[in-house]
Amino acid sequence: MNQVYGMYKKLTAKNDKAGRAAFSAAFALKAPYFRTVAPMIQTMEPHRGVVKIKKWWGVQNHIGTVHAIAIANGMECAMGLLAEATTPDDMRWIPKGITLDYVAKTPGDIECVAETTPEDWDKEPPFQVDVKVTGRLVKDGTVAVEGIIPIYVSAKKKK
Repeated sequence: MNQVYGMYKKLTAKNDKAGRAAFSAAFALKAPYFRTVAPMIQTMEPHRGVVKIKKWWGVQNHIGTVHAIAIANGMECAMGLLAEATTPDDMRWIPKGITLDYVAKTPGDIECVAETTPEDWDKEPPFQVDVKVTGRLVKDGTVAVEGIIPIYVSAKKKK
């Protein structure tokens, strides 16, 4: 099991807010720009990562909605959770890009969801996995942003 995924399972085993908050803070340190959206990790498991972003002044744009790039950061955070939980221990991953469509205004908190299927990972390395991502309003489920983050998966170099 991946070290990051193991930490998630350990810290969230009791399903308490303190463990989830501790893991969220630690994961945000892994890629410091995640801290800009103060992500709250909801789910980390193979083929699924879910992050909540609270609407606060630090993620707002000039019209008072959650900024599209803040949502993109949350979506990439969710993708990273999925990739860490899904990538086999002898493999590594890195994002290759991001394609997003901004489809609705975001006046409140956002939930970012990243998903793949087991079939997406059944290829010989190196290969690309297209992670499907959405950013939805927590209040009513309206999809605000949808897209794909392709990740490149390859064998780890032998030491």
